[in-house]
Amino acid sequence: MTMKWLGRPREKLLRRLVFSARERCDCGAGLAYDRRAGHPVWDCSAILLGDALMVAGERGVADHRIPCSFFEVLSERSPAADGASTRPPGLR
Repeated sequence: MTMKWLGRPREKLLRRLVFSARERCDCGAGLAYDRRAGHPVWDCSAILLGDALMVAGERGVADHRIPCSFFEVLSERSPAADGASTRPPGLR
C-alpha cells in the first residue's frame, strides 16, 4: 500500500507550501499554508503533507495546533525572516 503524497504529488505540494520562519506546531513540525488557498490558514505542515499520525479523531495522536489565521506568524518569504524557515531540511 503506497502513501498518497509519495513521489511527484508530494514534491508539487512542497513547492506550493509557504512555511513560517520560526513558528512551529506543538508536534515540532513547522507551520505552513498552501499559497493556492482562497483564504490562507496556517496549519501544521505534517498534517498538510500527510505525515502526521492520524489515529483518533481529526487532529490525531500527537498534539497539533488548531489551524489559525495568525497575522503575527512571520512567513519564510518575508524580508524580516532573514532566510529563516521551518521547511524540512533538504527542501530549502
